[in-house]
Amino acid sequence: MAMRHYYRKDWQKFRDEVIELDGGVCRRCGRGPLQGAILQVHHKTYLPGKMPWEYPYGYCETLCRGCHASEHGIVRPFQGWVCVGDDDLGDLSGECDLCGTQIRYVFFVQHEKWPAMEVGEICCDHLTQTSEASDYMDSKRRYALRESRFISSSRWKRNQDGLLSLMQKGQHISLEKVSENFRLTVNQVTGKKFFKSEEECKRYIFKIIENGTLEAFFRKFQAK
Repeated sequence: MAMRHYYRKDWQKFRDEVIELDGGVCRRCGRGPLQGAILQVHHKTYLPGKMPWEYPYGYCETLCRGCHASEHGIVRPFQGWVCVGDDDLGDLSGECDLCGTQIRYVFFVQHEKWPAMEVGEICCDHLTQTSEASDYMDSKRRYALRESRFISSSRWKRNQDGLLSLMQKGQHISLEKVSENFRLTVNQVTGKKFFKSEEECKRYIFKIIENGTLEAFFRKFQAK
């Protein structure tokens, strides 16, 4: 639409009507003139052949200048971001595309009107307006803490043959060294998987205890 149309009295009148119908505040952020917002009217869908003031009210909405700019991709959108995945880089080798902070855990966020970004936990929550990333990280931290306690537990006992064992959730777990590797035995059932170290073996057994795989296996095993 030609910019000159927006200086017409017809447009000014229509604009005022839309803003009044929307309660005099931005439909996205809820701010109005009292909060310093400059209100504008956004055409959600363009109708060929119609002048800006000839649109049905339902095709328009009141937005502040910032939200209007983000809607048209002029500035980064404030709303509408979604997290589509995450990755653990293993160390602080990543950088948040939003704030520039070094990050280990990367969250991938997308928006239909802006290029995808790789951001950290806090910026992911800020963009998506959820606690999805922080909840996920809290879960990972709790898991890591439980795993660490399991690995270093004083309940691990080594017998005179060097066999390391403990009882966990009613299961007798032992780690046996076979040549240069380690093998896991639970309730006298020896696994086929070999591990390079005792710690790797402990991490594995903790994972299958934590996710319920071990318990499910023995339920199925005992049912035979």
